[in-house]
Amino acid sequence: MHSPLPRALFHGLFLGAVLLGLVEALHLGLGAPAGIAGPERALAALYVLAPFAVVGLATATLAAGLAQVWARARRVAAEPSAPSARAADASAGLFALVVFAGLMFGAARVVLAYTHNRALGASALAVGTLVAAGGAFYTWVMLRAQLARLDEKLGSRTSLLLGLGAVAFGTSLMVTTVVRNDALAERLGGWLPAFAVAYPLVTAAVALALHRFAPRAATGAALRRGVLAFGVLCAVGALDLVHHMDARAPVKRALLEGTLAFRPLVTLVQPLFDADGDGYAGLLGGGDCDDGDPAVHPGAREIPRNGVDDDCFGGDSPGTRAAEAPEQVAAARAAEVEVKRLRLAQRPNLVLITVDTLRADHLGYHGYPRPTSPRLDALAQEGLRFTWALAQGPQTKASMPSLFTGRYFSETERTPELWARQKDDNVMLAERLRDAGYKTAGVPAHRFFLPGYGLDQGFEDWDLTIVRRFGKRMPQVITSQLSTERAIAWLTQYAESGEDRPFFLWVHYFDPHHYYQDHPDLDFGAEKIDLYDEEIRHTDRQIGKLVDWLRGSSMADETYLLVHSDHGEGFFEHGYGYHGQHLFNDQIRVPLILVGPGLPSRQVDTPVPLLDVAPTLLELAGAPRPPELRGRSLLGYATERPPPARPVFSEMVKDARHSDRRVIVDWPWKLQYGITFGEYTLYNLAADPHEREDVAKANPEVFERLQSRLRQWMSEEVEPVTPRW
Repeated sequence: MHSPLPRALFHGLFLGAVLLGLVEALHLGLGAPAGIAGPERALAALYVLAPFAVVGLATATLAAGLAQVWARARRVAAEPSAPSARAADASAGLFALVVFAGLMFGAARVVLAYTHNRALGASALAVGTLVAAGGAFYTWVMLRAQLARLDEKLGSRTSLLLGLGAVAFGTSLMVTTVVRNDALAERLGGWLPAFAVAYPLVTAAVALALHRFAPRAATGAALRRGVLAFGVLCAVGALDLVHHMDARAPVKRALLEGTLAFRPLVTLVQPLFDADGDGYAGLLGGGDCDDGDPAVHPGAREIPRNGVDDDCFGGDSPGTRAAEAPEQVAAARAAEVEVKRLRLAQRPNLVLITVDTLRADHLGYHGYPRPTSPRLDALAQEGLRFTWALAQGPQTKASMPSLFTGRYFSETERTPELWARQKDDNVMLAERLRDAGYKTAGVPAHRFFLPGYGLDQGFEDWDLTIVRRFGKRMPQVITSQLSTERAIAWLTQYAESGEDRPFFLWVHYFDPHHYYQDHPDLDFGAEKIDLYDEEIRHTDRQIGKLVDWLRGSSMADETYLLVHSDHGEGFFEHGYGYHGQHLFNDQIRVPLILVGPGLPSRQVDTPVPLLDVAPTLLELAGAPRPPELRGRSLLGYATERPPPARPVFSEMVKDARHSDRRVIVDWPWKLQYGITFGEYTLYNLAADPHEREDVAKANPEVFERLQSRLRQWMSEEVEPVTPRW
């Protein structure tokens, strides 16, 4: 490596990667998730540095080698005239870089999308790298002479400007591809592209600094030997990480929850270590305890007493599911009898209001000090208000299919996409009510409710006015007033039509979803959480307008309203923002209000799942409750003999962006099981509703009981299906 250019490239690329790795390690060391001890944080920080150094060494070696080839090729290729040589060579090199990056980007996407065998995937990437390098070199050789001639005619900067333009065009093209592809954007995250852009900039800065301030050190043999020794040490660490990431659950959790670019990198590379193609890798923290059997993986359904640990839970399930206690059966039947004594409207109208991204503890009737929800607070005092309603998933794409089908998201027939499309095999709530003689209508305000996603099944009228008007800009505009307008327009048309069927109307309010918009007539502050509260207050006003219209109509005495949210929102109480990241209460504890004729004003503190919404509306409609529904009617809580409490379960199903998690709430206890991380946390919600202290070690009997009950549910009760195209 005698030429200055190869030396500068080598040291710049390697040290640039190491500096980015140090940024990642420092961020991890300072901001690792709560509950991870200091030594484990330190080990995780060392682990996260290793792959950066290895990638940097490999890239530096490849680039330096190509630079050497370049230096020799200049002597055999058509030599440009001396004044234009450097600018033309550099510009041709920029074009070659765009070609190489484009070919590698395409090859990586194809391999990651269609290859699960690690040997085949690695071979395909190796061949793709050679093809990309050959294409880039050919581009350089073909362009350098032509660009040199162009410089002689138009000036020495012409070729350089063209090369920079090519880089800008290639970068914008790839960024546009990522932005336009929601699944790819979620998979890459926000920091991985930022690191990719920062890498060449840091490389250039390091190379220039070495050349200017320490030229001898940059060319010295001691530095080269140090770089190689450090690279070998990091390679050993990277191999240990690949093979033993699953063996250290806290370290694994820190790496996948507390890093910026490492997590999406692992997500991208893991499929190459999935030998049996079941979606779970046997190495690099994939958690697959038998990577030779596609029926065995952490997301599989456990088959009791078959001698196989199907779900990698820690042994075969003994199949100890117990029948419901006789006293619980008797109490449930007594509650059903009591419901029949309530003076409920017969064949009433049903209005289901969904407020997207509304966490329960930001409402006044839940004790929130800000006046975010005066109309919902008043509505809650009129009927049943549930203080511990829990969504079955932390995102719309999981929670709403679960609510509409009355089954867990993992049980729904769906496609394997990140934003899964529901199959026609599923029977939705609107279909059941339509078949029971109801006129059905929906007013969605999110692109996820476009017909292709399958959630419109059973709705005779499906008003896509808002969705089509704003499209992908939906999160950046205020739409709650439009949801109310469209709902009132439909109700007015229904009233004037003389329709003799009762109606089921679903109205969706989207505004509390990020990005949070400022409302000039409200002033809660300028922080994100302040704007979020302003969005809630605005939505509350619009719901109030809809309620006022209904109360002033002839339908008031024969209409029930059920208000809920699909999930909550995080504000870094547990190290993350927004939603979909975890199963803490800020993600799954939601408001739930049921108001209508014959229902008392009552606060219900028993935990209930959103799975109960479908059975409740079916019972109000006088329709039968199909046995496949997982929930039960909430009307029993309107009686003096409410049904007995039962455990509530929620799930976060593994996909390209999210880990596998399950939760059981058996008041006052909540046990979280991180399948991907192999870790448990136990909380006492009565004493610690914000889940700040893991009390598993202090309550071993409770922990073992809930762990056993969760295993029973996972192995014998829920029936997950494999997504299919």
